[in-house]
Amino acid sequence: MTTLEGTGTVAGRPLGSFAAPSPAALLRAVHDSATDLASVRDRSVILRALVRRTRALLGADMAYLSLNDLDAGETWIHVTDGVRTRAYAEIRMPLGTGILGSVAAGGTSVHTDDYLADADLNHLTHIDEAVAAEGVRAISGEPLRVDGHLVGALLVAHRTPVAMPPAGLEALRLLALQAAVALEQTRRASEIAALRAAASTAQGDADLLDLDARLLAAVGGGGGCRAVVEELAAAVGAPVVLVDDDARVRCSAGGRHADLDDDGGATAVVVVPGGPAGASRLVSPAVGERAHRALGRGALAAAAALQVEHELAEAADRSPSALLDDLVDERGVRREVLQERALAQGLDLREPSSSLVAVVPPADRQRSVAALRPLVEGRGLVAVHAGHVCLVCSRRGASSDELGAAAQAALAGAGVSAVVGCADAEPAVAARGTGSVGRAHAEAAQVARAAQVLGWRTGHADRARLGVAGLLLGGADEGVVDAMVERLLGPVLAYDGEHGTHLEQTAAAVLEEGSRSAAAARLFVHVNTVRQRVERLDALLGAGWDGPPRSLDVQAALRLRALRRDG
Repeated sequence: MTTLEGTGTVAGRPLGSFAAPSPAALLRAVHDSATDLASVRDRSVILRALVRRTRALLGADMAYLSLNDLDAGETWIHVTDGVRTRAYAEIRMPLGTGILGSVAAGGTSVHTDDYLADADLNHLTHIDEAVAAEGVRAISGEPLRVDGHLVGALLVAHRTPVAMPPAGLEALRLLALQAAVALEQTRRASEIAALRAAASTAQGDADLLDLDARLLAAVGGGGGCRAVVEELAAAVGAPVVLVDDDARVRCSAGGRHADLDDDGGATAVVVVPGGPAGASRLVSPAVGERAHRALGRGALAAAAALQVEHELAEAADRSPSALLDDLVDERGVRREVLQERALAQGLDLREPSSSLVAVVPPADRQRSVAALRPLVEGRGLVAVHAGHVCLVCSRRGASSDELGAAAQAALAGAGVSAVVGCADAEPAVAARGTGSVGRAHAEAAQVARAAQVLGWRTGHADRARLGVAGLLLGGADEGVVDAMVERLLGPVLAYDGEHGTHLEQTAAAVLEEGSRSAAAARLFVHVNTVRQRVERLDALLGAGWDGPPRSLDVQAALRLRALRRDG
C-alpha cells in the first residue's frame, strides 16, 4: 500500500498514473453531479452517473461505489462502471481488509500501485481470485461520509500498475463528497416520502372510517344494495355497478356504466363475499389504492345488503310457502282453515286449479318467484317447495298448458332457463277437498323431471304431452316399474354390464329412429355395427322385440330406465 503522492516505481520501472483532470474538467464534472442532485430523484440513476463520470474524469479502466453493511461487518459493491466479471461486481469485502475494506472502514484515502503484489494489505484468497480474474492492478479509494458516519467508498482502478497524482486525488475526493451528498439527499427524500405516505394513510384511514359509517347507515336504513352503491360511487368519484354472477346489472350509480369492462383496462373488480345468490361483483373504472380500499369496504356492505334483501324476500315468501307446504303435503290441517288461508291468497279451493312446477338452478329461485307472481296475482300463490319453484292458481278459463306457456315466457324474460311441468286439479275433485292440489303438484313435478330426462332444457309440458313414459310416471308404483324394466330389459342390461357394450343405447336408437341406418347415424357407428348389435339383441330378447306389439313395451321400458337412472 502506497501513498498518493508522486508517480512511484514498480520493480525499478517508472509508473504511469491516473489522469490528472484539468480544473475546467473537474468543475464540469462537479457541476453535472450537482445538476443530477437537483433534478433526479432516483438514487441509483444519480450514483450510476457519478461513477461513470468519475471513471471518465480520471481515465480509469473501471470505477465503483460500495455501501457499508455494519451488521454484517462488510462493505459491498453497489454500482460499477467498466467492471467485466460478475464475481468482482458482487464483492462483499470485510471491513478493514483490502483497499475497499480499508477505505470504507478507516475513513482515509488509500492507493496501491499493484494490488496483488502489495504485501501491506490484508488479502483474502477469494477476493484475490476475483481481482486476478478481473485483471485489476492499481486501485485508489476515497471514503464516503454522511452525517459524520462512514457509509461506503468510491474507488477507481486500472488493469496496469499506475500511481495517483495529487490532482486525481482531489478530483476523487470531490466526487466522493458528491456521492455522499447524493446518499444523504435521497435518504432524507425517502424519509419525507414515508412521512407523507403515513400522513396520507392516516387521512385515508379516517376517510374509510367515515365511509364505513355511511355504508352501515345505508344498510341499516333499508336502502339496500342501491344505497350502498350510491355511497361508493360518491366516495370513489366514478360509476359503480353491482353485477350478479350471471353478469346482469343489479343496480348502479355515479353515471353511465354501459361501457364498463370487468376484464381489462383500468376497471376494478371486487368480489362481493358470501352473497345468497352466488358471487356478485362490484365493478368500477376507479383507479388507485384509495379507491380499491373503498371498493373492498363496499363489498362487505353490499354482501350485508344482499343478505338483508334475501331475508326480506324470504319473509315475504314465508306465508305462501307455508300454505303451499300444507296444501301439497296434506299435513292434516282442517279443510276450513286451509280454505280461508288460500282465499287470502286469491285461491279458491272449490274451483278448478292448475299446478306448475319449475325446475330452476338454486341461484335463480327467488328471481323466478318474482317473475311468476304477476301471472297469479289475485288468484293463487307462488313459492319455493322441495327445491323447486311451484305455482298454484285458479284456472278461470285458462288451461294449465296455457299457463305453462305463460310461465315459460316469464322465466325466459327474467333470464332463467327452466323446465316447467303442468297439471290440473279437476273441478269435481277440488270441490271435495284439498287433496287434489297435492296430487296435481306431484304430477307436475313428475312431468318436469321426466321432461328433463327426455333431453329438455327449457319448455313446458303436461303428462299427456310426454306420452307413454309420462303416463307411467304419473301413476306407476316404483316396484312395478322396476319389475317391468327387469323383465323386458334384464338380459340386455346384464350383458352390457359384463361386456362393456352399448346394446341398451342401440335398442333405444333403433326404436326411436325407425331404421338401422338412421340409428347408425345417430350413434356415429357403421350400419354393420348396428346390424351386429341387433343380432345380439335378438338373441337376448327374442326375435320381434323391435316390432309391434313388443316394441311399445320395450321402448317404454327404455324410457323408464332412463328416468329411473336419472332419479
